[in-house]
Amino acid sequence: MSIVKKIRKARREARAEVKAAKTRVKAEVKEASKAQQRQQKLLAKQEKALIKSEEKGLKKRRKHEKKMAQLELDKLKHGRLNKDNVKRYAGALRTAAPLLLPLVYRGIVAAQGQLEANRAKKAGLTTDQMAAFSGHGASLKARTAGIRNTLKDSDLPAGFKRDVKERLNEVDSSIDNAEYMTDQQRRRVHKTINAEIDNITAEIQQRLSA
Repeated sequence: MSIVKKIRKARREARAEVKAAKTRVKAEVKEASKAQQRQQKLLAKQEKALIKSEEKGLKKRRKHEKKMAQLELDKLKHGRLNKDNVKRYAGALRTAAPLLLPLVYRGIVAAQGQLEANRAKKAGLTTDQMAAFSGHGASLKARTAGIRNTLKDSDLPAGFKRDVKERLNEVDSSIDNAEYMTDQQRRRVHKTINAEIDNITAEIQQRLSA
């Protein structure tokens, strides 16, 4: 086989591999979208059940509080505090437990929101800007975007900015290429990319603090 034929064959095989990789990525994105929709429906159903439980618990709590107020009034009228009264107050505390479930759920949601906010802040972005990135390398893309924002707002030398932008362009290209790799390959590449971003960030911080 001539060199030209070998080159053509290699090109055909490379195109076929890229096409197959893109097809796999599209299928993965489609499946991920379906999974997200199922998750959102499940969360909506759970939230509805929690709200209903909260309303039911609130009604029960008000009824119980009214009963406890009456017991307190009776206690004051009789001027005594005995073992039976202590047991009643202990029971009142136990009945408050169901009301804690919605609060726990809201706490988890708030914690997740705070986690996303912290990630966005670390990347130098808002939570809305962070949400604009998708794919396996979304967090890496967010970091490079945050660095670009820092450069834009800084008074660093133009030559240094240009050098950093070129390095960021190479990093972004590597992130895009990693989307078509296997999980194991992608993890290795992402580790290298993270290290490069850390180096760029350190250099910028050093320049800013000089």
